[in-house]
Amino acid sequence: MSNKLTLKIERIINAPRSIVWQCWTDLTLFKQWFCPRPLQVTHAEFELRPGGRMNTVMEGPDNERFVANGILLDVVPYSRLVWTDAFSEGFVPTADPFLTWSVELADENNKRTKMTWAACHRNEEDVKLHLDMGFETGWNTAVDQLDELAQRVFGKQKSEDTSSGLGSRATHLVRTCLWLESRGEEAANFYTSLLPNSYVERAYHPDPAGEILIVNFTLRDVPYQIFEGGPHFQLSPATSISVISEDQEDTDRLWEALTRDGGKEMPCGWLTDRYGVTWQIIPSVLLTLLSSSDPTVHERVHTAMMQMRKIDIERLLVAKRNELET
Repeated sequence: MSNKLTLKIERIINAPRSIVWQCWTDLTLFKQWFCPRPLQVTHAEFELRPGGRMNTVMEGPDNERFVANGILLDVVPYSRLVWTDAFSEGFVPTADPFLTWSVELADENNKRTKMTWAACHRNEEDVKLHLDMGFETGWNTAVDQLDELAQRVFGKQKSEDTSSGLGSRATHLVRTCLWLESRGEEAANFYTSLLPNSYVERAYHPDPAGEILIVNFTLRDVPYQIFEGGPHFQLSPATSISVISEDQEDTDRLWEALTRDGGKEMPCGWLTDRYGVTWQIIPSVLLTLLSSSDPTVHERVHTAMMQMRKIDIERLLVAKRNELET
């Protein structure tokens, strides 16, 4: 990577690395700091895996609008993110790429984090353009906002911690625990990348230099825990995570992500992901149709659902319309 083509800032963030990572990967937090005010991140979506989407939209008070769509190239939890706008999801080349970004996180003294944020350009003309756009002021202002947010999150977390030593929150005294043989932190990061209001809270190491035993995380404000317990017990569909999806696009997105890389489809909106966890992906319209006061509608929609794997909303509506027309 040529230094002439790379712009870089190095800063110390006054919060632990786990908190800084959370501010980068929790969509709700990310949107609060990523662009310098008065610009706002009005849309953000990403999937934390190499090849996963990394899309943002920033808007300003004078109708400015900046769309940046790309993919992640490298994801090392709590340490490294690399993404580029040279490709869109599926490694489809883009017409006019501008940047490849990287962020590196490292522990600093006194629960602080050293963050190195870099932008690599295609040519020196793009470097000059980025500098003229206000790279140094804009990125440093964003990092100021990140530092402020990370300190607030860290302070709130400390005040809510219980004395259990497991990183539990006072408001999360009950959790569903999922026993995984291994890869618990990877699974938690993947799950929290899929749903809004989701984030990894903390990983617990019985031996600070050893492997992770427990990962606490939240999915859409619901607390969960992953226990890396080895091969002694196996997950089964007797326990599942049920997600109400908004529409067909949301259903398709979740279904594709969760069945990728070894996941298995099951009937009636059920699936098992690559880690062995079972999910139900249920469009909200299905619940509405199954709650119909008309028993013939309920029966016809239920029959249509029983013939599906991923739920197809249009087929459900066709089943409803066919019944009403008879």
